[in-house]
Amino acid sequence: MSSMQSDVEILSVLALENYARKHGITENEAAELFHKYQVFEKIMIQYEYLHQVDINETLVYVEEIIAEGANELIVYHGNNLLFDKIDLSKSHDKRDFGKGFYTTILEIQAKEWANKLYLRKHQGSQYVYQYVFYQAEKLKIKRIDSLSSEWLAFIKENRSMGGLQHGYDIIIGPVADDNTMQTIQFYISGIYTAQEAIERLRYSKINNQVSFHTPEALKYLKLIRRECYA
Repeated sequence: MSSMQSDVEILSVLALENYARKHGITENEAAELFHKYQVFEKIMIQYEYLHQVDINETLVYVEEIIAEGANELIVYHGNNLLFDKIDLSKSHDKRDFGKGFYTTILEIQAKEWANKLYLRKHQGSQYVYQYVFYQAEKLKIKRIDSLSSEWLAFIKENRSMGGLQHGYDIIIGPVADDNTMQTIQFYISGIYTAQEAIERLRYSKINNQVSFHTPEALKYLKLIRRECYA
């Protein structure tokens, strides 16, 4: 497996196993902590640095995150339109995780989204919005940590049916870029099996998305800044 997504998965698993072993807890208990404090997402953000150091330094980074106890995550949204308030009714339908407001933990990805929308619609400009997401216990959050048959089936249902086919406030998981969308379309149409699609996607550029689907979810999303790049 040569994609960045696969490398991040390997590093995350190693960090989880080492954290569980060091602290004398089960891997399931460690996974709960990693989810609670957004450790998987933060490893992805710092991957370019962390993959160059040994696992002990990565473990120190993980322990600092958990020790700080911060349930906050910085996310970015790219758009060609200027707005002050998020309106879920204006969200595009039949998207990967259903109708909602889509963000990413990667600023460069948000810039790419803004650029593509600007070039496609020939209006507005290229805006990147930075938010802080305050994770609350009451929120229903679904996490998909890797490329899997579950991930593909979830995308197929949402893209085929439209609207909201689930009861989650927020979903965090992988997103394929435009170059790999054909593979997903072939899976949805039945040309590829789930396993065939996953094998092809493992060698593609896979990024991250955090989608907000309910008014309740938006209560915990605060705008920090907005930048125009065009």
